[in-house]
Amino acid sequence: FDQLLFNRPVPGYAQYRSPIRGLYMCGSSTHPGGGVMGAPGANAAREVLRDLGRRIDMGAAA
Repeated sequence: FDQLLFNRPVPGYAQYRSPIRGLYMCGSSTHPGGGVMGAPGANAAREVLRDLGRRIDMGAAA
């Protein structure tokens, strides 16, 4: 159970950031998993934008 949901891949790295500055994780081993197409990449991209201080628009894509 320790690798389910928000704990993937490990609890310390569950926010898509790695210990290496500028290296983010967005594969199928990250939350919410490979069964939700595109979601891990979108979540990682949101964190990259947040770290860059960019505004995050959560509206629908055109």
